[in-house]
Amino acid sequence: MRARPLAALATLVLVASGCGSGTGGVEARGDVSRGKQLFLSGENGKQPCATCHTLAEAGASGKFGPNLDDAFGSDRAQGFKESTIRQVVADQIRFAGNYGSTGPTMPKNLVTGENVAAVASYVALVAGQKGVHVAAAAAPAPTTTAPAPTGGGGANLAAGKAAFTANGCTACHTLTAAGATGKIGPDLDKLKTYAQKAGMPLDQFIRESIVKPNAYIEKGFPPGVMPQNFGKLPKSTLDALVAFLAASAK
Repeated sequence: MRARPLAALATLVLVASGCGSGTGGVEARGDVSRGKQLFLSGENGKQPCATCHTLAEAGASGKFGPNLDDAFGSDRAQGFKESTIRQVVADQIRFAGNYGSTGPTMPKNLVTGENVAAVASYVALVAGQKGVHVAAAAAPAPTTTAPAPTGGGGANLAAGKAAFTANGCTACHTLTAAGATGKIGPDLDKLKTYAQKAGMPLDQFIRESIVKPNAYIEKGFPPGVMPQNFGKLPKSTLDALVAFLAASAK
């Protein structure tokens, strides 16, 4: 959701007559409550918008992407309609990655189907607005995968790898063992180095970093980016995830 100046995009949106929605008009208004939940928690384990963007109504303070309150609030003040902003956001979701050359880029297919309209409608309603509040739909618990064996060994590591992938960790982190090349969060191939700098045993450091991600912040990365709800994972899944990360660290 890397927001370019809306004045430039609005012309494209109006001329294209809602090319992103395929209906011949601007993006239809979606479920804003669902949109807030997706903004905060992501779709099916994918990276949530809140990881990268600031949006006051969502309590989001991501610094990797544009501040959505600044980007769309100023354009709203110039008289752009909510429907126009909704179309711009929807198009930036659908056509992600076609702009910007530095830093993390907007992932493709971050949300799909009717969820595009939901997120676009939510952002268009609240960005840069004061006094507008939306109750989020009930957020799903983190993906848990099947209960992992409590012992070590290949089965436990496989369960940990599955949990790493299912919970969207690959979107933000590099980890060779998982085929992950994310750049938003620290490089997990270097976990042993991070644990040494924190003065903690590797397993203990990894567990704390999952459950209390702001306890140790690696230099060059801002606090408050990693989701805070992974402590809700079942113990068996969390144990398997810690074991997989510890075994994969170089």
